[in-house]
Amino acid sequence: MGAPPTETGRAASSTGDTSPGAGTDTGEFVGSYEPVVDPALDAPVKRGVSGTVWAALIAGVIVLILLLVFIIQNNVGTRFEYMAWTFSLPLGVAMLLSAIAGALIMALVGSVRMFTLGRRVRKLERERERIKHTLEG
Repeated sequence: MGAPPTETGRAASSTGDTSPGAGTDTGEFVGSYEPVVDPALDAPVKRGVSGTVWAALIAGVIVLILLLVFIIQNNVGTRFEYMAWTFSLPLGVAMLLSAIAGALIMALVGSVRMFTLGRRVRKLERERERIKHTLEG
């Protein structure tokens, strides 16, 4: 395969030249040196939960400050009628309560969907286990 590698990691030329610049014509590395690579370095870095929670906390505080400013700027009393009830609330508070009611309705619909999907997954898991036991026995 050629001359043995020298201290610099390049093969000596066939003329016996062992200087650091001597080597093959293509400049390729010749030798048995294999770099040792730690497999942990190739694994993706996992983000910690605390950093995500911290970012969510900061975002939540910013949203709360913006809501507080909105409520303070829209403190004009407004008369509301709902079915037989008549009441008065500051406009900002009324809009905030409307947004909270919408979020609760959305969470309720999402919870029902998650519940039905969970039931379906459990049913499919039982079916998979039944098939597995049938094939084994």
